[in-house]
Amino acid sequence: MKEKKIVTLPNDVLIPQIKKIIDEGHTVTFRVRGYSMRPFLEDRRDNVILSPCQGTVRRGDLLLVEDRASHYVLHRVIRVEGTTITLKGDGNVKGTETCQRNDVIAIATAFQRKGRTTIETTQGWKWRTYSYIWMNTQPLRRIILALHRRLFVHKP
Repeated sequence: MKEKKIVTLPNDVLIPQIKKIIDEGHTVTFRVRGYSMRPFLEDRRDNVILSPCQGTVRRGDLLLVEDRASHYVLHRVIRVEGTTITLKGDGNVKGTETCQRNDVIAIATAFQRKGRTTIETTQGWKWRTYSYIWMNTQPLRRIILALHRRLFVHKP
């Protein structure tokens, strides 16, 4: 069996290519980079499946957006007001990003987590329950994240 070769590209190179594929109506799977969606999506461990965002953007959706020139984030929608979308990473205790509806590149529709081959859809009960609970524990988020880092995050 031929060995898979993994190539890491900087986001400013990779994401415009993803955008091109999404704009053609395809889905894209790529490995998550960064820690802002911790504890549920881990850097270089989990894969996200992105699709064109054709419907209404709702609170709780995970969007890939360009929030400023060549700066991309995959974060959760915490508020939608007209065409303005406010996002926040699950692993962030403070700080948000805002963008306009036309800055949305894609919506996350599923994930592959913890090296599993099974795909978890964002429309399944498990993900929706997690999203609801996480979005409504804002005051406790700092404590939960600190415990997660202390108990589960292993530094090389």
